Amino acid sequence: MQKLLQVIVVSICLLVSSCVTKTISPYDDKKDLAKAERSYIQLGYGYFERDNFLEAKKSLTTALEINSRSAGAHIGLARVYDRELEYELANDHFRKAIRYGGGSEAHFQYGVYLYNRHEYQGAYREFKTVLKDTIYERRPQAFEYQAIVSSRLGKTDESISYYRRAIALTNDLPNAHLGLTRIYFNRGENDVAYKYYGGFIRLVREQQVRHTAATLWLGIQLAHLNNDANLEASLELQLKNQFKKTPQYKQYEKWKAEQSPS
Repeated sequence: MQKLLQVIVVSICLLVSSCVTKTISPYDDKKDLAKAERSYIQLGYGYFERDNFLEAKKSLTTALEINSRSAGAHIGLARVYDRELEYELANDHFRKAIRYGGGSEAHFQYGVYLYNRHEYQGAYREFKTVLKDTIYERRPQAFEYQAIVSSRLGKTDESISYYRRAIALTNDLPNAHLGLTRIYFNRGENDVAYKYYGGFIRLVREQQVRHTAATLWLGIQLAHLNNDANLEASLELQLKNQFKKTPQYKQYEKWKAEQSPS
């Protein structure tokens, strides 16, 4: 793999060099530079995915040397600096990506960044911008994030609406099913909560998500309230076998004792 990366780097360098030395039309020159820019961005993203942040920064910086207004390179550098806890630099590059036409992807990535920083008002604004783009490929995830953010901001009815719209676009979002489950459970609407928990259980069975102590404990209570003895027993067994040292298990033990006839 390292040899392949070296070959790619050499090829890109030769491409950039040829743009300088060859006598060609200005239109071809721009095309070659744009190709080199894209190649360096792809190379940088590849390094980023393998947690090689130094080489990622080198490649993305080279892309910016070709085109200082490259939104893709700015998004990439922002994500690298975020992982390195360089938050001021990350924020600066996200803003540049938006300024230079990064579009919905730049707003989405910036929204995720702000959400992870617990800056919910800012994240809310970014996701709201993203959701105006009806053909953005990550629109379901944007609805899901906006639902979570809305819940954090105390906008529960908005949160429900966003979760439902996320599920309408794709039924394979565990956080959306779980988010609605928790909202309706907290409201005492246990039959509706149970329905959405069923969607979460389906994704667990399809191995798209795993249970936590919290999801098991929530499910045990819902199964009990909805007279689903088989599901209740299955979830209890998993909680006992996997999460005996958790606060949720202690809550379960106390609750179970209270259910037993005196």
